[in-house]
Amino acid sequence: MAKPVVIRSAGITATIDPYGAEPVSLRGPEGHEYLWQGSEPWGGRSPVLFPIICRVPDDQILVGDQSYPMPQHGLARKRTWAAVDFAADRATFVLAADERTREHYPFDFALAVAYRGEDGALTTQFTVENRGTEPMPFSLGSHPAFVWPLEPNSPRSTHDIVFDEPEHDDFRRVENNLMVAETFHNPAWEKVLTLNDSWFTDGAMIMTNVASKGLTYSSAMGRQVRMTWEGFTGITVWTIPGAKFVCIEPWRGMPAPVGYTGQFAGKPGNVILAAGERAEFSYRIELR
Repeated sequence: MAKPVVIRSAGITATIDPYGAEPVSLRGPEGHEYLWQGSEPWGGRSPVLFPIICRVPDDQILVGDQSYPMPQHGLARKRTWAAVDFAADRATFVLAADERTREHYPFDFALAVAYRGEDGALTTQFTVENRGTEPMPFSLGSHPAFVWPLEPNSPRSTHDIVFDEPEHDDFRRVENNLMVAETFHNPAWEKVLTLNDSWFTDGAMIMTNVASKGLTYSSAMGRQVRMTWEGFTGITVWTIPGAKFVCIEPWRGMPAPVGYTGQFAGKPGNVILAAGERAEFSYRIELR
């Protein structure tokens, strides 16, 4: 198994596991860990979601007249990516189509993720390339889990997520990781989501079309995580009630609706990438 890659820049140290190209540690200048490090009740850190987010009905996608098995959150998080470029402050990993990926996703793709540390922040840039001759549908997401509380002696009840803009669109829920039709009033109507386990009793809060391009996750004691993004259109907030993490996830796309039986290209939220084209999506995490 490939060894994790450590990148450092002023004020930040990030460790990336080539398995899944997943950040597994994110530390500030004094060594404070910002990413969740537990195994129970959830063993992830910051997985990459591609070419689906959550699930599709019966865990199958339909392309033409053929069905393909598609695991939850796609195929990227369970593969070892190739490290193609790295230096003290950056690392780039690539996952390209091969026989194994085509068993699940019959498209000739390349997915690159470049991590760069600078000025107390980690920038993550995804590049999706369609190397085939047909339009390529996909969704893409990142699933970073931050520690909650941000400081060991800070009550969980004193943490907020403050969006840059009022978020007036209702949020959505999933059932068995498939999108339900019902919508729910967004508590970030006035920008502020005060974190409370009660929001997550019924699962994730999925904001499919956010007005903001940034948010700040903070503790009343002063520690903060600032996140900004480009190309992503949705933000999902999720935890398991009582757990000591909160996921703040930039998404381009959404889970398949309950009962969806159509072509994968027609799944709501998918990006359709023309043959020979590339698309870029990025987000930045600043530790304060």
